[in-house]
Amino acid sequence: MLERRFVLFLVIGREKPQKQLFALTSLESRIPEDHPLRTIRLLCDECMAPLMSAWESQYSSVGQPGVPPGVLLRSVLLQALYSIRSHRALCEQIEMNLLFRWFVGLDWDDAVFDHSVLTKNRDRLFATGATQAFLGEVVRAAESRNLLTSDRMVVDGTMIKAYASMKSFKAKDGSEDDKTNFKGTKRSNKTHSSKTDKDARLYRKGKGQESMMCHMGHILVDGSSGIIRTFRVTHATGTAEVDAALDMLDEHKKRGFCAVADRGYDCERFVSGVRNLGFKAHVRSKSKGSALDGRTTKRQSYETSMKSRHIVERAFGWIKGPGRMRQTVFRGTDKVAIQFGIYAIAHNLRRMACA
Repeated sequence: MLERRFVLFLVIGREKPQKQLFALTSLESRIPEDHPLRTIRLLCDECMAPLMSAWESQYSSVGQPGVPPGVLLRSVLLQALYSIRSHRALCEQIEMNLLFRWFVGLDWDDAVFDHSVLTKNRDRLFATGATQAFLGEVVRAAESRNLLTSDRMVVDGTMIKAYASMKSFKAKDGSEDDKTNFKGTKRSNKTHSSKTDKDARLYRKGKGQESMMCHMGHILVDGSSGIIRTFRVTHATGTAEVDAALDMLDEHKKRGFCAVADRGYDCERFVSGVRNLGFKAHVRSKSKGSALDGRTTKRQSYETSMKSRHIVERAFGWIKGPGRMRQTVFRGTDKVAIQFGIYAIAHNLRRMACA
């Protein structure tokens, strides 16, 4: 029996000169149907719609037309989602990347706005509680999709390194302004303050740890999905974690729910405050001097809460890792809160798109 063999010959292809002037396809047709940014874009537009009239009221009725607020908002979220280091690098990426152009709302031949537009419009878009309101709409969208089904709310705080050096930490009375070496001197937040960031505080995580200039970021997350319900950014003090946690729980209080926290919250003020709000206090108990008794720690629900306690670390891990918020690039608590809130919103949209 004869064996047939077929040999395929290929002729070398030739490059075509890039002379095409007009495109006959839409920009959206170039985006894969299963790309996660499609889902995030839909979620983002849905959450921005109730707040759009408030943002538009910040613009004047006369003068040159500005960049639409929706384009700017999607741009800063894109920067958070893709860990882009600066506004300048973001605008360069939007100029060259078709996916980024489509996501922010620009067409093939639309000119990309200057990077300074994002800086100038930061206060207009995110000041006066707009970040919290935007996050609230995202949380409501998650609740409508049955993503907030847990009866446990996990709270925790983290240190955010300030955009200020230790050399800027000078005496308030001006006695150390001419000194360049602070070795051997005693310094505290009562007698010293940073010359570059007045809201930064000298703080350390625990005994044996180094002190650094920092702010404190706090979040309240759902015990099953890990979606951030709300956040706070405060001065770094010894009572900031408990104060911020009670404030956030008061905002989302639901009687009968469990407030879950780590060992740092095991104090009488937090436990009693949580119970006064109608929550069950499920705090990782200390070996000595715990504010909880055996009636709480021996229950099965307490053991279940301890297993969900670590879900808050996933949010912090993303915000401080890919989110690049291990050290902030802004000065002042208000601006740091805006940056922290943007990454909290991006984190929620990312988790909702993958749900």
